[in-house]
Amino acid sequence: MNIGRLAVLVGGITFGAVAGAAFQFSSVSAAVPVVRHASVATSAPVARPTPSPSPSPSCPPMTLGIAFTSNVADPSVLRLRLPWGRPGDPEGTMVEDYGAYNGTTIRKHLPVHDVTTGTLVELFGHNAIDIALDSGTPLYAVTSGTAYQITNWTIPGFPQGWAAVVVSDVLKDDQGDPIAFLYGHVREFDVQNGEHVASGALIAKSGGDPDDPGAGFSDMANVHFEVIESPHPLLAHAGTVNPHQFLENLYSYAAANPDRCL
Repeated sequence: MNIGRLAVLVGGITFGAVAGAAFQFSSVSAAVPVVRHASVATSAPVARPTPSPSPSPSCPPMTLGIAFTSNVADPSVLRLRLPWGRPGDPEGTMVEDYGAYNGTTIRKHLPVHDVTTGTLVELFGHNAIDIALDSGTPLYAVTSGTAYQITNWTIPGFPQGWAAVVVSDVLKDDQGDPIAFLYGHVREFDVQNGEHVASGALIAKSGGDPDDPGAGFSDMANVHFEVIESPHPLLAHAGTVNPHQFLENLYSYAAANPDRCL
């Protein structure tokens, strides 16, 4: 797909209501008649203790699989969610991996572009992985954070594309920089720009088909997925790390464990 071959780097750039029910109890007093005969003592039945519910089995540990996150001792506290699909679904068909280069494609000659100003970043290779998804597939926030809409996601000189970004508020790299997740080629935004979202919140729908709005430079329906680690994840030259192992671990874990573990 063209956007994969040209290697785009984005740089310029609730749910769960808890309902509580209050129960009120009223006491009713009843008159007890006085009995005029000797009372007979009877032993009260022994109350049997209610058995305690069995503790839920603990969730097995998960390997996060994101570079420079050795600070994350227990990924379960992040409340990770799948970016598309449901637990048990496959990750999807990868049409291009991070950094892939076969020695002959045009990517060898094109550095990644700063999508805001058009200046060139001195990097080569693909800064994401591309997964084939049907156009209109719901896309979800991997963690809680702030969602942003990008409508100038493109390589200068090519069609403008759209992307959604979630800057996590629970996940940072070892330098303390925020980690963000970018979903490229979206055709529809489902949250407001700058809105705080919970993990698992619907944020956008995938696109990429040339007839889709926001497809940008793409020739097939897909999602371009980046993991960004940068002190300024929405600004130019934000750095990316390979998301391949993270997605593989996340989908494998979701398939092998109950929903409560993810």
